[in-house]
Amino acid sequence: MCSFIWIIACFAATIGLSAPIQPTSGVYTPSVRAMLALLAVGACLLWPIARLAYAHGAWTPARVAVDMITIMVAFHAIFWPLHLVTYWTAAQMMAIDLLLCGWIAATGAWIALALRPDRRRMVWSTGWMAIVVAGVVLDAVGLQAPFPELAGPYAALLRLTPERTDSVVIPMWSVAIWPWILASGAWAGVLLTSKRLPRTASPANL
Repeated sequence: MCSFIWIIACFAATIGLSAPIQPTSGVYTPSVRAMLALLAVGACLLWPIARLAYAHGAWTPARVAVDMITIMVAFHAIFWPLHLVTYWTAAQMMAIDLLLCGWIAATGAWIALALRPDRRRMVWSTGWMAIVVAGVVLDAVGLQAPFPELAGPYAALLRLTPERTDSVVIPMWSVAIWPWILASGAWAGVLLTSKRLPRTASPANL
């Protein structure tokens, strides 16, 4: 539910609930870029911060996966119709989809790892925030591509969503697939560590 509320709030804050005076792609594209950036903030920063701060006890990977799938479904409900109001090609839209969903999957794996009983959640939360925003910092100091685009979703998102009809100048599919590689490795770690955890005895029925 929170993910849908966040998406509606992002849509209202950037694109708005009424059509502009000149409803062209040139008018809509900057607003769509801003909305996608805010969606990435919610999925990759606010979600892990909130979950690690307020989750009580140890969460199973399945519960985190349900969170993750819910966020992805909410994202797709609004993402693909945006193709109608931007300059972006279907290939660009697919790359953006892969990029953001890949980072959502990687975020979910990090949360699942951090919610283990023996973890210091504040340390894991801070570590993930550093990873996610690292690309923005690297891009700000002028580090050449593709390193900023591989550290968090934001620098890559800016490159994949030009405001004009400019061609994308980074290896689009490599950048889009990269977070899925991270997510696959992280979820493999989640499954391995979950098998090693001792099983707690269930209380006897009295």
